[in-house]
Amino acid sequence: MVETFYRINGAPSVALIGDFHNGDPAPIIASLTRRRPSLICIPGDLVYWYIPETELFTESQQNVLPLLSACVSLAPTFLSPGNHESILYDEDWALIRSTGVTVLDNAWTRITVDGKEIAVGGLTSHRVINRRAFRAFQRSSGLQDNAKEHWTRIRKPDLSWIEPVPEGFSILLSHHPEYFPSLPFINLVLSCHAHGGQWRFFRRGLYAPGQGWFPKYTKGVYEERLVVSAGLKNTASTPRLFNPTEIVYINTNCECQSGKSESSPE
Repeated sequence: MVETFYRINGAPSVALIGDFHNGDPAPIIASLTRRRPSLICIPGDLVYWYIPETELFTESQQNVLPLLSACVSLAPTFLSPGNHESILYDEDWALIRSTGVTVLDNAWTRITVDGKEIAVGGLTSHRVINRRAFRAFQRSSGLQDNAKEHWTRIRKPDLSWIEPVPEGFSILLSHHPEYFPSLPFINLVLSCHAHGGQWRFFRRGLYAPGQGWFPKYTKGVYEERLVVSAGLKNTASTPRLFNPTEIVYINTNCECQSGKSESSPE
C-alpha cells in the first residue's frame, strides 16, 4: 500500500479509503494515525460480497468493524454504500452505525471541519437499490428461485435527492466514478470502484467495471474536483500491474507534491 497525496483548492484535510473489501486494517490505521486527517471518507465497497448471504456479518466481515471503530476514534468518518454493500441487511447496517460512523445513503449532512462548515453527501450505488428492490419483490410476491425473471433492474443511481446542493464547500462520496458526468456541480467528488484500471500503462488504466476497456476515470484527479482512488485490495483474479493499492490524502495545502505517492512504512 502507498500513500497518495492530492491538492484540491478549498478542501479540508480528507483521507479517502476506497475498496477496502474486508482487507487488512492494520496498515490503514497506522497511516491514518500518522497523518491525522480532519475527515475520513469511505465511498463504498467496505465489505466483500462473494460470500453466502446466509453467513453472519460478524463472521464473514471480521475486519470491517475494527477499521471503522479505529477511524471514528481519529476523525469524523462517513460511509456511502457501494455495489458490494448490496449484500447487507438492516441488522448489518445497525452494526456498522454502532461504531459511530455516519452512513450517508442518498443523503446530505453538514459538519464543521477545520473551523469551516461543509456539506458531505453520499450517493448510493444503483446495485444496492437493485438488491433492495429485488428483496422487496421476493417478499411481496412469494417468488424465490425465478424471481429475477419478474422484476426490472435499475441501471442508474437515484439523483432525485441531490439538488439543491447545499451551500458552501460540498463533498460527495460516489462509489462509481462513471456517475460523475451526470452530477451537478459539487466541489469535491470522491470515488473508487475502478481499481486503478487493474493494469496501468502510461498513467492509464486498462479496464474498469462500469466503464469497460480503456476507461476514463480510474485513478487521480479529474477536472480538479473528482478524485478516484485505485483502492486498497485486489478482488479480481487478474493481478494488478504497475498499480499499487493506495490510501489517498487530500488537502488545500498538501505538504507533498500533488499526485505524489509514497510507500507507507510497515
